[in-house]
Amino acid sequence: MAFRGSSDKLCAVNNGKFLGLVQLLAKFDPIMLNHVTLALKGDISDHYCGKTIQNEMIDIMASKVTNIIISKALKSTYYSIIADCTPDVSHKEQLSLTIRIVNISEYPIKINEHFLGFFNVNDTTGLGLTEIIIGALKDFGLNISFCRGQGYNNGANMKGKKIGLQKRILDLNSLAFYLPCGSHSLNLVICDAAQSSLNFINVFGIIQRLFTLFSASTSRWNVLLSHTTNFTLTRLCDTRWEAKIESLKAIRYQISSVHDALITIYETETKTPDIAHEAQTLAEQLKDYSFLVSLIAWYNVLFQINVVSKAMQAKDMDLVQCAEMLKKCITFLENYRTFGFKQATVDAKELAEELNIDGIFKPLKRVRRVKRHYDENAFDEPIQNPEKKLEVTFFNPLLDTCLSSINERFEQLNEYVNIWSFLFNLDNLPIKNELLKLCKQLQEKLTVNTKSEIDGALLCDELIKLYSNTWIVLRILLTIPVTVASGERSFSKLKLIKTYLRNTMLQDRLNSLSMLSIEQDIAENLYFSSLIRDFADKKARKVRF
Repeated sequence: MAFRGSSDKLCAVNNGKFLGLVQLLAKFDPIMLNHVTLALKGDISDHYCGKTIQNEMIDIMASKVTNIIISKALKSTYYSIIADCTPDVSHKEQLSLTIRIVNISEYPIKINEHFLGFFNVNDTTGLGLTEIIIGALKDFGLNISFCRGQGYNNGANMKGKKIGLQKRILDLNSLAFYLPCGSHSLNLVICDAAQSSLNFINVFGIIQRLFTLFSASTSRWNVLLSHTTNFTLTRLCDTRWEAKIESLKAIRYQISSVHDALITIYETETKTPDIAHEAQTLAEQLKDYSFLVSLIAWYNVLFQINVVSKAMQAKDMDLVQCAEMLKKCITFLENYRTFGFKQATVDAKELAEELNIDGIFKPLKRVRRVKRHYDENAFDEPIQNPEKKLEVTFFNPLLDTCLSSINERFEQLNEYVNIWSFLFNLDNLPIKNELLKLCKQLQEKLTVNTKSEIDGALLCDELIKLYSNTWIVLRILLTIPVTVASGERSFSKLKLIKTYLRNTMLQDRLNSLSMLSIEQDIAENLYFSSLIRDFADKKARKVRF
């Protein structure tokens, strides 16, 4: 909501939201009414309602919020950095910087992720981003040597192993463990799966054509709405697979309603034969049993992965919970690889009944046998069974690609899990010799230049008694970020604050407004007396001796 209007004068037309609210309060508050009256008469020179005062108050409040966040981070000792970039409406690259801490200032102890600000980026290479982040941490008084985690997306400038941002931070502090964003990695898993067969183009191509047909006309969209309830089609997005699962959901559970809407359009679009033909063609394609089986399989796989991806985006998600969810996801995919195709055919028959068609596959076209000479290499005989062919060419590659991609893209996470896993269940620790070995391995991981955060032998003894080393290790474990979802969420605020009508907003004002909006839980609990005192000290005209 814009504060200023086309005029900065009290009681003027179009003077903006701020002055309008001041005038509204003056109708009910005698003190405010007296102040406004004196300002309008010119009896006071400073009415403290101008744009400069607004910015100063916003800056003071944002500084208070920032100081509270930094104070929590310093008390927590260890922190992780989460960074992501996006262009704003004025075509400037903005880097969002967030820190993740284990907040020990309050009880019960919580995992917090706090926004620190947007930073204008001119050099998006690993070196340029490193300089900005290190400079920002110094300005905030955070020592890079206490950084215990890094969370970025899967861009080459971020995750590069030689000159990427994570490698340059590791060169400065080898204990800043890097973990790629789990949600981005799962998104890439689905991207890999989409390349496993041509079936992806067939299924999602039909869904995209459905959306295009209905959304191109308000009358056709109303026809769709009259046949469907709760769910509706959404535009497919190349990067956001959540949009795809929503579109699949609409077709999966209301395919007969969508089919009826297509038939209605086919029967009513008499003046536009091309539209009628497209509606008829899509209606026939929805009744293809192979399409129904593929639709079921894609939905079940995407639904399971989307559940994990959504859960990962929670601010208090930690390495332990993430590893457990991925393990369950892999188990589901492995079982679905074995038994899922038969179940998909059963579910597809239910959809076939809704469409009043037989739940059988169309026979394959006969493949012409090519005469081969005796010295030529042998070729496998083509599959003649349409059901078996769909399973071999689509279903199995889909699940195999998902499983292999998850193992590959979460290799770093699995490495950390293997190192920290013995701490996941303190009620069931290994025998002492095995526990000592694991503690020594963890000590090596937390060692830099012969100096370690913990003593492995002491940790082994303290795990039985639970003492200081255990406290340190658990805090570091919980500090490591799993996703960069907090950075992504800050971009939503960026788009709301810096719009095309306010694209000339200065960086300081953008950061102050963003801080108050994103960290509103802290901002709402600020003490007004402290803010007023700081404002008065800043505006004092006399010097006391």
